[in-house]
Amino acid sequence: MNAVLPALAALRPTHWLKNAPVLAGIVFGRRIGDGTAVRSVALAFAAFCLVASAGYLVNDLVDRDVDRAHPRKCRRPIASGALAPRAAVALAVGLALAAAMLARAVPASARLCLAAYAVVSLAYTLGLRRVPTMGALAVAAGFVLRAAAGAYAAVVSPSPWLLSLTGVLALALVVSKREAEERRRRTEAPSALRRTTDALLLASALGYVAYGFAPDTVSLHGTRWLPLTALPVVAAILRYRRRLRTSSDGQGPAELVAADPLLVVLGAAWAATSVAVLAAH
Repeated sequence: MNAVLPALAALRPTHWLKNAPVLAGIVFGRRIGDGTAVRSVALAFAAFCLVASAGYLVNDLVDRDVDRAHPRKCRRPIASGALAPRAAVALAVGLALAAAMLARAVPASARLCLAAYAVVSLAYTLGLRRVPTMGALAVAAGFVLRAAAGAYAAVVSPSPWLLSLTGVLALALVVSKREAEERRRRTEAPSALRRTTDALLLASALGYVAYGFAPDTVSLHGTRWLPLTALPVVAAILRYRRRLRTSSDGQGPAELVAADPLLVVLGAAWAATSVAVLAAH
């Protein structure tokens, strides 16, 4: 029992929120009423959660010596010694195998996206993150692969809107995480970094609003009410920006969202509004 809690913590279940893009395709592809599609997307989501957790274990194994010198990361199970490296390796392998088993039940294109995500995640941990531009692009690519996999799992074609908006928002989160880290080190992040974060967050908000008004979106969904779903999106982006600038402990996006009830509520409001608007037409 003593090893169970550290093992669960090492999986970082709060970070499973990052796999939400897997669910977007079934909502905006209008397949949420299809039981087969729902089952396929649920399996894809679960597989991404397992692969992501395996990646976190590998990351923490690689970084355990550095993490021990970090004021917050030193509490991670592997760095603190609560979870033995050998047990972490076994757990990571087990999670990867379980994800592969789940992926057998989803379309081949979704499996390919999952495999590509695993490769990109491993490459990021082993070296890409040390190359500033490539590291950010690798993280953004991981989110785009999630969105594409979810669409393929629902047997719909991922739209350019879905992939581009996911990519821009992912870049915004990557840069904002860097800003939070710089603020923790220096008290104040460089102004260029703050401006980049603001520009990407603004592009994400405006891009989503433009998506709702776009003629091809209206034609696809048969409704002009989709811009209503932008209200919780814009509110969440503004709230996230405020929390980012007022937090002093260098929390990343996943921690900020999980620790903020309003952001969680806004996320749920977006999902409920999207389903309601699309289901009505």
